[in-house]
Parts: sequence; structure tokens; C-alpha cells
Amino acid sequence: MSKNYLPIVIGLLLTIAVSLLTYLFVLRGPGNLSLPVVEDCFLQVEPCSLTLPTGGKMVFDITPKRPASTGALDFNVSFENIEPEAVSVRFKGENMDMMYLEYLKYSLARLEAEDKSISFGGKGGVFACSTGLMKWLALVDVEINGTVYEVPFKFETINAVN
Repeated sequence: MSKNYLPIVIGLLLTIAVSLLTYLFVLRGPGNLSLPVVEDCFLQVEPCSLTLPTGGKMVFDITPKRPASTGALDFNVSFENIEPEAVSVRFKGENMDMMYLEYLKYSLARLEAEDKSISFGGKGGVFACSTGLMKWLALVDVEINGTVYEVPFKFETINAVN
């Protein structure tokens, strides 16, 4: 290899290494863990709960029940025996790829309660779907001690126009 190409090759290898490290530690995160879909619970009917790998219990609720595809949604996530640093919600279409919607993240605010319970709440929404019935995964990201747990819950919206 000619000495003239050596700086170009080194620069290219450094660019690849920096890109890979950026993906692994910034975009993907060093401690992300995707959990399986919470089975036998549908948010349009009832709140859903599970025990996290850390041992604490989490309950997630979306209101209104049986939401329209264009309506605002209220989120509430409560915890027992665990104190997360941050909670956010995003959506992924199950029966239709909703592309960029999966990257739209709703950060939830910690709610203060008289009984010292730990809960987070906020508002968000999904977009209208022309198919009438849309099946979604609500992806709840819970950060605990530097690890982000992605917890998927199922729910459906109905397009009132159809």
C-alpha cells in the first residue's frame, strides 16, 4: 500500500469506529433491555401490570378506554417497590408500519401524591388510521439505575370516520 493512501485508510477506519461507538452508546444506549409483550392485557379495556426484572411492580394505564384514533390520550404509570429515574411512552403499529411515529417519545412527569406513591403521567396521542381498526404497541421506557427497560403493551384504536 502506498504511503499516500495510509492517512485515508486510517481516517476511514477511525470514522467507522466512531460511528459504531456512537450507535452503541448514544443511540442504542449502553443498558437497554427490551422485555416481551405483556400478554393477556389490553389497555383499551383495563390497566396492565407486570413485575419488572428488578423486582418492582409497574401498572400502566391509558385513558380514555376505547380511544378514537385521533383523540388525546392520558398516560399513567405507577410503581411499587421501585423508583425509576425517567418514564416515557412511544407507539409502534402492529398491523401497519407507522414509520417515524415509533421515534416520537412522550416524556412523562413525576406526579406527587399524598400517600408517597411513585407515579408518572402525561398526555400524547396516535395518528388517524384509514383501516378503521388499528392495533398498537405502547412502548413504555422505564429507566432504573441507568438501564432502560422497554415494556410493550397492546391496545387498539378505532377510526370514527369509517
